[in-house]
Amino acid sequence: MTWRSKILSIVLFVVACFALIYFYHQLTLEKKLQADYEAIAQRVNELQKENALLEDELVKMENEKELERLARELYALKKPGEKAMIIPQEVMQKLIEENGIQSASPQAPSKISQWFQEIKHFFGNLF
Repeated sequence: MTWRSKILSIVLFVVACFALIYFYHQLTLEKKLQADYEAIAQRVNELQKENALLEDELVKMENEKELERLARELYALKKPGEKAMIIPQEVMQKLIEENGIQSASPQAPSKISQWFQEIKHFFGNLF
């Protein structure tokens, strides 16, 4: 082999090494970008679900009746002109026992309204 062919083989070897390094770098970069894309896509899905829940809650909050219900339920608020009534727990328990009502479940609003009607009737002359 002549010195020219040796130089040519060395140059080709160096070019091949640079090409392999370049393609390896591109491959790892592509894998990293793919993993980042998948993580971002998953986060977008999570945020879309959370956004849908928040939009539903916003629609409920914009409803004036829902706001009133929440204010009454959570903060024991009343409308102007309404009279508030404090019922001792013993009296409430006695009413519940007399009527044979087991528990006040949030799924039975009709029973709750019946209780309040009975309480209003019981205390009707006091207010």
